[in-house]
Amino acid sequence: MANERKFIRENSKRSLIKKYLVSQIEGAGFGGMSIQRTPIGTRINLLVERPGMVIGKSGIKIKELTENIKTRFNVDNPQIEIQEAGSSASLNAQIMSEKLAEALERGWHFRRAGHSTVRRIMQSGAKGCQVIISGKLTGERHRTEKFTEGHVKYCGETALQVMDIGFSAAKLKPGILGVKIRIMRPDAKLPDEVIIKKPGEQATVTAETKPVEKKEPEKPIEAAIGEEKITPIKKIIEIPGVGPSLLKKLEKAGIKSVEELFEMDMDDILAIEGIGKKTAENLIKNVKKALEEGE
Repeated sequence: MANERKFIRENSKRSLIKKYLVSQIEGAGFGGMSIQRTPIGTRINLLVERPGMVIGKSGIKIKELTENIKTRFNVDNPQIEIQEAGSSASLNAQIMSEKLAEALERGWHFRRAGHSTVRRIMQSGAKGCQVIISGKLTGERHRTEKFTEGHVKYCGETALQVMDIGFSAAKLKPGILGVKIRIMRPDAKLPDEVIIKKPGEQATVTAETKPVEKKEPEKPIEAAIGEEKITPIKKIIEIPGVGPSLLKKLEKAGIKSVEELFEMDMDDILAIEGIGKKTAENLIKNVKKALEEGE
């Protein structure tokens, strides 16, 4: 029983250290942590997207973190090592979930931010990904929206081996939105993928296991959204049947562009105060027609 208690105690300490570090380096793009015991102390490896925010000016921040971990969690001679995520950041579920949460906190519509995240992950070479956003998305009732592309495993030993899962929370005025991302790594090998070898020949990869060609990573969510064609919401009064009163209601709801309004469904528009079903139907119809004519 002593060994079991030791394992539980050590894992509990790891979990508390991880929770503490995530809260202290918020905004640095936390991508994961590993703790390794060595003869000279305890080595803590942090994977982050922006190492400068963790190190601090002249190393003040990292020295403070090291001292706090030593005193608060009774860790023997802790040594924090920082590793930059680099180009692999788009394939790290935890980093991407934090980016998506930051985009939502800045006011981006959840559908646009979700689709942009999926595109960026898939263009980085992932075999599949799923983005789940849940909470008060449009009204007072809780909702869950899922954005899925490619191959995704949900359970079993295969999911544990090939899926990377990250979770973050976006703090908004209506409440907290949960963001969960699943990513199937480019080097993931599924049980049904077979490599056929012949005597004296090199291995032949079947069609199912053909390596995925890596594409150039897409720009960050904020940059990707910024490059899209954006028509100010004030231009909506040029659409027949839309007057200044309706424009004020849309601006009050925080809608900033006609494209953002186009991506909203009937439930989203009905959730805006002062808009009825008939007005919402006419609005969707006229906005779609105007955008198609503009193209």
